[in-house]
Amino acid sequence: MSFRGIISDLIALRPGQMSSFVLAFMSIVLYAQIAFYTPRTDTFTLLGSYAILFLLYLILTKSVLSFNFLLAFGIGFRLIFVFSIPSLSDDFYRFFWDGILVNNQINPFLYLPREIMENPSITIAALDANLFAALNSPDYHTVYPPVCQFIFWVSAILGKEDLTSAVMVMKIFMLLMEIGSIILIIKLLKIHKLKRELALLYILNPLVTIELVGNIHFEAFLIFFVLLSVYLLKKNKLAFGAMSFALAIASKLTPILMLPFFLRRLKLKKAMVFYAITLILVGVAFVPFMGTTQFSGLSSSIGLYFAKFEFNASIFYIIREIGFWLKGYNVIQTAGMWLAFFTVVIVVFISLQENLKKQNIPGVLLWALFIYFALATIVHPWYAVPLVVFCLFTKYRFPIIWSFFVFLSYAGYSVEGFQENTFVLIVEYLAVYGVMVYELWKNNDLIILKNPLPEILDSKN
Repeated sequence: MSFRGIISDLIALRPGQMSSFVLAFMSIVLYAQIAFYTPRTDTFTLLGSYAILFLLYLILTKSVLSFNFLLAFGIGFRLIFVFSIPSLSDDFYRFFWDGILVNNQINPFLYLPREIMENPSITIAALDANLFAALNSPDYHTVYPPVCQFIFWVSAILGKEDLTSAVMVMKIFMLLMEIGSIILIIKLLKIHKLKRELALLYILNPLVTIELVGNIHFEAFLIFFVLLSVYLLKKNKLAFGAMSFALAIASKLTPILMLPFFLRRLKLKKAMVFYAITLILVGVAFVPFMGTTQFSGLSSSIGLYFAKFEFNASIFYIIREIGFWLKGYNVIQTAGMWLAFFTVVIVVFISLQENLKKQNIPGVLLWALFIYFALATIVHPWYAVPLVVFCLFTKYRFPIIWSFFVFLSYAGYSVEGFQENTFVLIVEYLAVYGVMVYELWKNNDLIILKNPLPEILDSKN
C-alpha cells in the first residue's frame, strides 16, 4: 500500500473504522507502558494493561479496518519494543554474555559464568561484575543452540560489546523473523484455502508481540524456520525444507518433537532423506561448539532443566503433590525424566494414529508442542506462542485462550522474589484444558486407530 493510498483511506474512514483506529492507538499506549514503564514486579499495572490489551486485540481482529491497516498496526506494535530493554525477562543478560564470549573466541559451552569470573587468565571488559550479578543462571552451562549463539555473536559485534546496543540488534533480528513468519502464515493459509484474516489472530496477539520482540525469545526463530520448512515441503523442495527444519532445531531444541509427524506424510523414502539431512545439518551446526567437555556441560544443564527447575506446570504439579503425600519430598528428579519419556511416547503414538485427512501439517504440530508443555515441569509464557501460530490451521482455538491466561504467571513476581500463586494456576489450567477438551469433543478428528505401516511403506511415494 502506498503512502498516498493510506492517506486516502484515512480521509475516507467511516465511524466504525475511526473507533477501531482509536482502539489501535490505545493499544500503542498500553504497549509503550509495558515496554518502558512497567517492571514485572508491578503486578497490578502489568496484568491490568495486558488484560485491556487482550480485550482490544479480540475487538480489533473483528473490526471493520482493512487487513492491511491491521497488519501495519501489528508491525507497529512490535516496533515499539525494539527501542526498549526487556522488563519481563532477564535472559537477555545471558544472551549478551554468550555473545561476548564468542566474539572473544571463547566457547560459551565450555565455562560456567562463575568460572569465567574466577579465571584470572580471562579478562574481558564487557564481562564485568554488574553483568555477572544480573545473570539468572551463573552456575549453569548455557543451553542456547548454535543459531542463538550466532545471533548473540553478531549482536555483540554490531553492538560493539555494549549491552543496550546489542539488545537492540537482537530485537531487530526478532522483528525480521516476525515479518518473515507473518508472510509465511499468509502464504500457508492461502495454500490451505483458509482466510488470510486468520493471520490477525497471530499478528495482533499481545503475548506474541511482548514475548518475541519485546523480551527477545527465540520462539520467533523456531516459528519462522518451521513455517518455512512446511512451505518448502508444500512446494516439493524436500532438501531445502529439511535445511530449514534443521535451523529450527538449531534455534530451539523442541522442534525435535515434531519430527515423527513427517513420517506418514512424506512416506518412508522421502522421510528418511528428510530426517538424514535435518539431523546431519543439526550435527554440523553444533560442531564448532562441541567437544567432550562442552557436550557434558550442555547435557547436564538440559538434564537439570527436567530434574530441578519448575515453573507454571500443570500435570507435573499434581504429580508433585502426590509425591509429597506418598514420599514426603519433591519427586521432580524422577518424575521430570519420566514425564519427558512419556512425552516422546505419546507424540510418537499420535503421529502414527492421527487423522491425516483432517489434520494438516502445521496444524498437527500444535499437538506435539502442547503435549510437551502439558507434561513439562517448566512452562514460561513465551512457550505458548508457537501454539498460537499452529492453531490457525485447525479448528482449535484453545491456544488463543492460553495466550491470555499464561501471562497471569507473571503474578508470581514481586520485589521480595518469586512465589507462584496456586489460585492463578488453577484458573489458568481449568480454562485451557476445559476449552481443549470441549474442542476435542466437538471436532473428534485427532486420532484414528489403524495400522499406519502400509501408508508409510507406500512405494508410489
